[in-house]
Amino acid sequence: MLGDNYITASGVILSRQQMGENSLWVRLFLNEYGIMNVSAPSGRRGFGGDNEPFMWGVFYLQKKSKSSNYYLYDIEARDDMYNLRKSRETMTTALKWTQAVTKYLSTSQPDDELLRNLYWSMKLLCYSVVPPDASDWRFFWHWLEEWGLAPDIVGFHGAMKFTRDEIILLAQLNELNTQGVIQLFSSPSNLRIRQNTFRIAAGLAVKFLNEK
Repeated sequence: MLGDNYITASGVILSRQQMGENSLWVRLFLNEYGIMNVSAPSGRRGFGGDNEPFMWGVFYLQKKSKSSNYYLYDIEARDDMYNLRKSRETMTTALKWTQAVTKYLSTSQPDDELLRNLYWSMKLLCYSVVPPDASDWRFFWHWLEEWGLAPDIVGFHGAMKFTRDEIILLAQLNELNTQGVIQLFSSPSNLRIRQNTFRIAAGLAVKFLNEK
């Protein structure tokens, strides 16, 4: 664990910040370790595009001498989420998620289920057929369910004046896997929903998380 001099773990870069001319401060979300803030080289000694936010891969860390902090010395890039970077809306949605993870998950608190949710939710953002607001609601609702905070999906949205068709679609989104969601939005639907249904639902889900 964190007492080891070397750590190898899969995960994602949540954010990065320039620290001096040749150094970065990188926030990682890692399998089995949770959020870790580590230093990394920049410039010619850096990793180029492999240290961009939303980059998924295997990260190699070494503890600094005479310090409890870690240094990122290598990255094995696995998925750069290239397609979500093509749209301002999908980039903004992904940033919203990484900021929420940073806000609500304590440093060094593992949450591998949330990490998987984040990965597959970002994959949905890579498909233009899926509305980003739909992926946004699904990410936060799965998070609420994982933490035991989610109310009954039908009763809650019914009380919030969502229509029967809207509740049916939200329930489908919640139950389907990533490929199923892509197929759902790739086919014509007889369900009639408001244009801002997913945006409203996502806002309510975030409000639940804020009140935890």
